[in-house]
Amino acid sequence: MSNNKPEQVGRVFERFFQETDEACCVLEAQVEASGQLGFVLLEANASFRKHAWCGETPPGHGREPALPLDEAWLELLREVALSGCDLHACLEGPEPEQWFEVRAFRAGDAARPVVGLRLRDISEQRRLVDRLQNLRRITTVGVLFWGAEFGLVDANEGFIQMSGFSREEAIGKTWQELTPEEFHPASWNAVRQVLTRGEATPYEKQYLRKDGSRWWGLFAPRKIGDQVMEFVLDVTQRRHAEAALREQDRRKDEFLATLAHELRNPLAPIKNGLHVLRLSTQADSPAQRTLEIIDRQLNHLIRLVDDLLDVARITAGKVRVDKRVVPLRDILTRSLEATQAAIDAKQHRLTVELPADDVHVAADVDRLTQVFSNLLSNAAKYTGAGGAIHLQVLAGEHQLDVTVQDSGIGIPAEHQAGVFELFSQVRDHQPHFEGGLGIGLALVQSLVRMHGGTVEVHSEGAGRGSTFRVRLPRADAPAQGRPADVAQPREGAARRILVADDNQDAADTLASLLRVEGHEVVTASDGLEAVERARTFRPEVAFLDLGMPVMDGLEAARRIRAAEELAHIRLVALTGWGQASDRQRTREAGFDLHVVKPLTPTAMQEALAIAAHA
Repeated sequence: MSNNKPEQVGRVFERFFQETDEACCVLEAQVEASGQLGFVLLEANASFRKHAWCGETPPGHGREPALPLDEAWLELLREVALSGCDLHACLEGPEPEQWFEVRAFRAGDAARPVVGLRLRDISEQRRLVDRLQNLRRITTVGVLFWGAEFGLVDANEGFIQMSGFSREEAIGKTWQELTPEEFHPASWNAVRQVLTRGEATPYEKQYLRKDGSRWWGLFAPRKIGDQVMEFVLDVTQRRHAEAALREQDRRKDEFLATLAHELRNPLAPIKNGLHVLRLSTQADSPAQRTLEIIDRQLNHLIRLVDDLLDVARITAGKVRVDKRVVPLRDILTRSLEATQAAIDAKQHRLTVELPADDVHVAADVDRLTQVFSNLLSNAAKYTGAGGAIHLQVLAGEHQLDVTVQDSGIGIPAEHQAGVFELFSQVRDHQPHFEGGLGIGLALVQSLVRMHGGTVEVHSEGAGRGSTFRVRLPRADAPAQGRPADVAQPREGAARRILVADDNQDAADTLASLLRVEGHEVVTASDGLEAVERARTFRPEVAFLDLGMPVMDGLEAARRIRAAEELAHIRLVALTGWGQASDRQRTREAGFDLHVVKPLTPTAMQEALAIAAHA
C-alpha cells in the first residue's frame, strides 16, 4: 500500500491541477537565439488555456510554442528562474483593463529551471478598488469602511470634512465613539441587520464631531466581503430647516390661539348684552329689528373667527373628531337653529324632509353641526331674497344622503370642481351677494372626510341654484336612550350660578342675561375670589374663565373639586381658548364642560342642563 501512495497522491494533485478555477501552468526556461531566456509551455490546465495568449493550443504534454508574454512578465519569470525566489505580484493582462494576481516559483536548479505559474483574474476586484478610490475622493457624501470588529479602517474625504477628524485620528474609532449615546439602540439594530442581511434600512441619526458638536447624517450601510461600507449624507441643514419650520408652526398655532382668545373675549360681552337687549325690547319695534341685524352680523363674525382657526388646524392635521352615535335629526336641528336668523332675514322658503324614524350617525356633534351650518348658511347667503332652500335626508341601508338645495345664483360648470379648494371664490358670479373668505366649503369637505363620508356639488349653471350632497355612513342606533353628549331642551328651574371672569364686561353681561332668564347669579373677578364665592354662595353651576389673575380658572377648579362640601357644583370652563390641548387641561382640572366664548343659546342650554345631574 505504501508503494502506491506517491502514485495516488500524484493523481490527486493532477486532478487538482486540471480542475481548479485558477489558471496554472508549468514553463521550461530556454536560452533563445537572441541570448535571452525564454519560456515554453510544458503543461497547462483548462483555466490557463482559456486566456487569449494560449490561442487554440490543445492540451497535452510536451513542448509547445513560446508564450507571447509581455516583457514585464518575462523579466519577472526570468528573475524567478535564475534566482529561485518566489514571485507574488499584480500584473496587467494582455487585454484592456485585465489584471492578474501572479504567483511563480522555480523547480529544479538554475541549470535546467522549470517555473510553476499560477494566475488569478482580479480584474473585477481591481475595478471595485478603483471605484472605491473614487469614492474616497468624494466630498459631498461620507464613506466609511468598517473592519470585522466594527473599527474604522478607512474613511473618505467627505466624512473627514463632516466629522472634523483627520484621517489618522478617525482610523480605529468605533461607531460608538462617533455616535451620541441616545442613538446607540438604533445603531445596534442597524449593526444586527448588516450582519444578518448584509445591509440595513437607511435611517437618520446624529454623529459627533471632533469638537463634541453634533451633525445629522442619513446613514446607509452595506456589507462587502469582511468589511462594512457606510454611506452618510449630511442632512444637518435640512434638519435645522425642518426644526425652524416646526418652531414657526408652533408660533403660528400660539398666535392663532391667542388671536382667537383675544377676539372671543370682546365678542362674549357683545353677544351677552345683545341677548339681554333682545329679551327686554318689544318684539315688533324698530329696535328689535335692529338688534336682529346686529345679531346676524355678530354671528357671521363669530363663524369667521371659528372658520379661520379651524382651517389652520385642519391643514396642520391637528383637528380630531370625537365620534359618538347620535340621531342625525339632532345635528340638523342644531344646524338649522344656528342659521335660522340668516334664512329668515331674507324671507327664504325653507322646507325640511326627514325620515319618519330616527337615523343615526357616528359623529362629532359639534363638527358635523358645523358642516350643515356652513351649507345652510351658504344657501341663505347666495340665494336672492324670497328664494327656496330644501333640506332632505334619504336613508339607505348603509348610507345616509343629506342634500341642501337652493334656488340661488348657482355655480358655473367650470368652477364646480374647485369649490372645495381652500380660498376658492367664484367672484364673477357674486357681484351682488355677500362675499366670504373661501374657506367654508374646504372645511366642510375636510370634516366630512373625517367622518368617513363624501361631499359633492351639482349646479345647472349660473342663476339655476346649487345642490350639495353629503353622504355619511349610517350607524346602528345605541342600545339605550339618547346620547348624553346632545343636550335636550328642558324646562329648567331657576339655578344658583357663579360667573367668574376678569373681563368685567363679560361677567356683567352674562350675569344680566342669566338674571333675565330667572337665575340667581353672583360674580367674581379672579380665581381666588371665585373659590371664596363658591364656599359662601354654594352655586349649582359655576362658569369660570381660565385666564384670570391672582389664581387662574384651572387652579380654582382644582380647589373647588378638592373641597368635599363643594362636590355638587358643576363646573363650566367659559373661555376664549378652544384648542384640543385646552380642552384636555380643563378635563384634567375637573371641569364638567368646556365652552368657547361667546356663549351661544345652545351652549347655555347644555351648561345649565348639567346641573340637573348634580
